[in-house]
Amino acid sequence: MCRCTYNMKCNPIHGCVCDEGFTGKDCLNVCPSGRYGWNCTKECFCAEDAECDSVTGVCLCPAGRIGSHCTKKCTFGTFGKDCKGNCDCSDGIQCDVITGKCNKNGNPNSDGDTKESKGTVMVYIMMAAAVIGLICIVTMTLKAKEALCRMVQKQKQDTTKLKMKRRKAHRPSNLNDNSQTGSFTAETEVTTLELPFEEEKFVL
Repeated sequence: MCRCTYNMKCNPIHGCVCDEGFTGKDCLNVCPSGRYGWNCTKECFCAEDAECDSVTGVCLCPAGRIGSHCTKKCTFGTFGKDCKGNCDCSDGIQCDVITGKCNKNGNPNSDGDTKESKGTVMVYIMMAAAVIGLICIVTMTLKAKEALCRMVQKQKQDTTKLKMKRRKAHRPSNLNDNSQTGSFTAETEVTTLELPFEEEKFVL
């Protein structure tokens, strides 16, 4: 029976485990910045140093920013948290996307565009680094398996070669013994046949 307390849930396999968004021995700690999910095992990528929801991983964009990764700036005529504020500026001047104050120089987008591009680049770099790391791990695993297979095949080949060498080492000795025995027998037979002729010739 589960008797889970605080921010724990009863898992049908593991028993009491921390609920999504919490970690620690007693599940009292909220996920640290950039982490979310069960036991805070998942990582979120948010621009502008924005926090993410510890349960869902959704980026909590600061004022003036929107988008799934907070990489977009409020559109023309809006500002504030989730860009819900409406600017009250005349002559088509955009207001500050954070405070809503009208920009007097009429060019409020230059600095904002630079920050937006930097934030977007950082998010993409982090995502690319994660993908590259995964590819490296998979590649190293495949290479290790390939090396192990080669080692096993080499051992089998070495064992086969050793057996063949042993067989060859036994065969020539038997052949030499047979050849020597055969030659001795042949010589004996020739000598036996030639002796009578030599005796007859001596008598004559």
